[in-house]
Amino acid sequence: MNKAARSLFLVLLTLRVPASLPAAPAQKTAPNTLGFEFQEHRLRNGLRVILSVDGSLPLVTVAVAYGAGTMREKPGQEGLAYLLENLMFQGSENVGPLQHVGFVQKVGGDLNATTTLDRALFYQTLPSNYLGLALWLESDRMKSLAITPTAIEKTRADLLKENRDRLASDPYLESFALFDSLLYPDFPYGHPLIGAGIEMRGLTESDVLTFHRTYYVPDNAVLCIVGNIDVARTRELVARYFDSIPPGMDIPAPPLPDFRQENEVVVRGSGVPASVAGFHLGYRFTPLQTGDAHSLKILEYLLLKGKTSRLMDRLLNRDRTAQHFSGTLEDRRGVLALKIFCLNNNAVMVERSEKAVLSEIDRLRTNPVSPAEMAKAKRLFKLDYLRSQSTNLGRALFLIDAAFSGKPMNALGGELDKYMRVDPSALFSLVIRHFNPRNRVILELGQR
Repeated sequence: MNKAARSLFLVLLTLRVPASLPAAPAQKTAPNTLGFEFQEHRLRNGLRVILSVDGSLPLVTVAVAYGAGTMREKPGQEGLAYLLENLMFQGSENVGPLQHVGFVQKVGGDLNATTTLDRALFYQTLPSNYLGLALWLESDRMKSLAITPTAIEKTRADLLKENRDRLASDPYLESFALFDSLLYPDFPYGHPLIGAGIEMRGLTESDVLTFHRTYYVPDNAVLCIVGNIDVARTRELVARYFDSIPPGMDIPAPPLPDFRQENEVVVRGSGVPASVAGFHLGYRFTPLQTGDAHSLKILEYLLLKGKTSRLMDRLLNRDRTAQHFSGTLEDRRGVLALKIFCLNNNAVMVERSEKAVLSEIDRLRTNPVSPAEMAKAKRLFKLDYLRSQSTNLGRALFLIDAAFSGKPMNALGGELDKYMRVDPSALFSLVIRHFNPRNRVILELGQR
């Protein structure tokens, strides 16, 4: 550790925030149905700050999300957002390579990072009396990340090796990337995090510096702090460490989706190596009407969540045509897709499983969902919804998701009620409008 970093670290230790301080009243309070309170404000440089108090444990989660996901890459730059995420751990003005990790772990904390379509997310959970340490670390790399040719080359080499190892160990990983490119057929929404790594090899230092200078700026970021904090003291610390960081200039607006598909897309014999037969099947939903997103989430639970859900029960228990079956509702910045992945013994079972999936969806057009089945799906969803917010980290990610969704934050308290009000008629309307061939993509593994 250099002298400047050691001195700052020692100062921070003396500025530890007492975990037992009482929380100041929140200035912006979510309705009681949310189950917790939060407040938000912006600094002069545009940084959006969200605070939520939870004194049940002497811990705090500090999360920073930048609008710097893969959708910001240009053709030929695949892997750039992921490279920047990892460069964020390679040192800054006062912190050496990987010292951020060491500082957090030294005080008993845990941390991680991830890159998605619309954001690069960094988070750590640590004892709440080390809140100042986490804020200093995040602010230091926000304002003074050390991007050097050596750091770029080392990080790139490490990521390419990890990617080769993943591709070699997972026989289906390549098929997931191909399926996404078919389901989201425009570049910003459909290209993979890194792919085969060809484009990452060609990234220049100028590419990296430009991307960082454009998107890793306070007015393109959300800072969320959840845990055993005193709000007034936390606001002081946030202002101390972040307020002087200059804002960005001319941040481009996120690209809008442009999907033009007139008919069903079916790809058989994709050429993707696979040890057994199987398929991906998905429906893309855009544009959405008011209430569609809530109806789709309940439909996801009805079809896919739990052993007794319609598709799980039919393919794995009753028909027994599948060795493995999984599915999820995915949200890519307001473009939703229901995605299914199935593995089978042979091509005959692939065909039977595909027909079973489509028949269950068609059944939604003709037979209303019973009150009992609707209630079961809602119970499972509500349990997962509340459980996801039961930890500091879960709540922080929930609040960041809400901030990036563009929805009014003061309406979050009514979200659960909207899911609970979904009825069979809403599901019927949804299926009629969206579950049609022009929104459907099927990718079969291997030859038929």
